[in-house]
Amino acid sequence: MKKIILAALIVIFTAGCVPANRQTVVSPTVTPGPSATPALQPTATPQPSPIPSTAVVLPIAGYRERRTFKVYGQYVQDRFRGYHTGDDIEYADISKDVPVFAIADGEVVAARRVNGYGGMLIIRHTVAGRTVSALYGHLDLNSARATGTKVKAGEQIAILGDHKSSETDGERKHLHFHLWDGDGEKLAGYAQTEAALGDYLNPTDFFLAKGLDVLPPAREIRYGANGTPAPHPTFDGMSFQLPAGWAVEYVPQIQSLNLFTLTGKGIARARSNVFIRTFTADTFLTLDTVTIHQTKDGQINGYDLIRYDLEKKPEVPDFPYQPAWRNARHIVTDLRANPGRSVFYVVAQNPTLPTAVYSDLLGTLRFNQ
Repeated sequence: MKKIILAALIVIFTAGCVPANRQTVVSPTVTPGPSATPALQPTATPQPSPIPSTAVVLPIAGYRERRTFKVYGQYVQDRFRGYHTGDDIEYADISKDVPVFAIADGEVVAARRVNGYGGMLIIRHTVAGRTVSALYGHLDLNSARATGTKVKAGEQIAILGDHKSSETDGERKHLHFHLWDGDGEKLAGYAQTEAALGDYLNPTDFFLAKGLDVLPPAREIRYGANGTPAPHPTFDGMSFQLPAGWAVEYVPQIQSLNLFTLTGKGIARARSNVFIRTFTADTFLTLDTVTIHQTKDGQINGYDLIRYDLEKKPEVPDFPYQPAWRNARHIVTDLRANPGRSVFYVVAQNPTLPTAVYSDLLGTLRFNQ
């Protein structure tokens, strides 16, 4: 009988927090391992045109294309851990100064060094009568506007700190940007619970609502590209085309990949479209935790596959660390990377995802085992 492994693990939301004896300690963005995607080519950083006083602009050039590592709601377990409260815009490949701009009219209410960020600004913005505050992290503080300074939309407020310097508290060269309604200070770069993430705005939704195109184009994800070690060894040698407007979250507790939509509220797994897991075996396998309604054998790109229409049995506890739709009826495709004993890739489809999008993604999967 043909079987597939579906693992059930216990969710552990590790409570990383700001130490009580440090008033400005924060859990912000962290230094990643080698990138899973090819480095972007250096590009010129354009200066902004004159901006109407009521406008909203992006905080940095390349916001759309350079969000390649960590975005809003994505879980990270590294130097710090939790759900990322904003977006990171990557500039480690650029040695020259990179300007950072005020997204709207406002006032600088904090300008100081913070552990984990290095240089940091908080600006209280006014957007169509609404007070929205923004944190801009990993800045060269010597270039930054002082507390109390009034700024206009599109006005330069600082430059990025140098790569892995004291200006960025040893982090890579990038902008950490997050937003919240109202004023005050929200320093945390990570929320420790789903509820706490709700205190922050999704920057993608905010900018889209203001008519700014921030959805990234489709791009190739390649693990272990150009002979470099894969940041997630479980997926070493795998590549696929990530659809436009999507991002990838690595789920360390069960060594899985969550492909999710950038738009929407909540954590990344609440916006999940496709969930990918692996197992190693002699043949296709499954467990008795699911009811299989239908199976279909086939091939794609020369890889053997079995497609299952399945659902979790009612008496089985929900699968921890996985999106909620994995507990309902949905389609799963098992692909064998190579004949014989091999790695199998389990690619599950959110039942609300159009079949054409799922099929197109499967058609781009490659395994260099």
